[in-house]
Amino acid sequence: MPVIKDDKTLMIRCKCHEHILEVTDDEYWYENTGFYFSVWNQTPTPVSFSDRLKLIWRLVRGKNLEGGDVLIDKEDARSLINFLNKKLGEIK
Repeated sequence: MPVIKDDKTLMIRCKCHEHILEVTDDEYWYENTGFYFSVWNQTPTPVSFSDRLKLIWRLVRGKNLEGGDVLIDKEDARSLINFLNKKLGEIK
């Protein structure tokens, strides 16, 4: 079940209960021709100074940071598809 659903935004909670997927019909950046996807961390964990330095060093060496997965069930996938189809129908 979506966390937030309105005319411009759909937010779906990950089944791991750690992340939220946000999809926004972003008129400001894309002039009503694109979507903005964000992944929010619901349970932030403190990052020590030494871990921050390790992340910075990894970026300096040209390596990528790892990302997480967002797991959604079929009902939430249908909500996402319906949201996108509705917005795509409005775009001319």
